[in-house]
Amino acid sequence: MSKTISLKIDDNLFNNIKKVSALFNMSSSEFIRNAVIKELDNKNNDFIVRLSNVPLCDKAEENEIKELLNNLTDDDIKIVKRDIIEL
Repeated sequence: MSKTISLKIDDNLFNNIKKVSALFNMSSSEFIRNAVIKELDNKNNDFIVRLSNVPLCDKAEENEIKELLNNLTDDDIKIVKRDIIEL
């Protein structure tokens, strides 16, 4: 099922879309759809999006984690090594 949306873009962008889509013999709508699909594919590979797809734990797992965390000693939570991970 298709949905129709309104999209506000500036004149320069609109003219560029019309020019490029005409060169490739496609409608402006098709060009924009393809651009959105490419951007979504790119974003869907992003770490944050991938992480958001990880299912949450159930109540039993949550309680088990809470119990483990509550039983940690000061030595258990002492920082012994620090690493920086760049994404």
